Amino acid sequence: MLSNLMLPVLVCAGCLVIILFVYLKTRTKSERKAFAVPNNQSIKPVRNEGSEPLDPDSGQTALDQGLLPWHALFESTVLDFIEFSDHLVEAIDSGRLLEDMKGVDVFEANETLEFQRAASEHPSPEMGAELSALLAAVSSSLHAYLRGDTDLTKQQQSVYSEYREMWFQRLRQFPQDIDRIIRLRRA
Repeated sequence: MLSNLMLPVLVCAGCLVIILFVYLKTRTKSERKAFAVPNNQSIKPVRNEGSEPLDPDSGQTALDQGLLPWHALFESTVLDFIEFSDHLVEAIDSGRLLEDMKGVDVFEANETLEFQRAASEHPSPEMGAELSALLAAVSSSLHAYLRGDTDLTKQQQSVYSEYREMWFQRLRQFPQDIDRIIRLRRA
């Protein structure tokens, strides 16, 4: 019985070995594609409000060209929001009464409205999203405090602190008011 089964199994195994060997020898190897960075010279970012396109041949990168005007317009807005948020976080840390804090609406504050505009008009969508995350962390911290969830409050304050520090690094690239940046960063 074993010998009757052994011969077909050996024939099938031999055929599979031959098929595999022929496949490996005759297959076409695909060439690996080299990583290529797209040529930024063809990209012409356009400023908001219908302004003329930025000139990519001026020696600066397209991102730098968009960042300098953004910093000139919105650096003080970002610093105002950080100052507003720091006072809010400080009030939460000091254990201010819930009745006093219930009247605070982060999204209706003047600093927040301008800050949202700064986030939406940032030339880099990723950095604009980080600014929005900064706002979300402050708002989440306040709402967690109002619900009495101290663990979530501390976690959101930690997220806020990380984004805050990151943005102080970025604001120092094209500073408009370096003294204020340094003063707020030390606070």
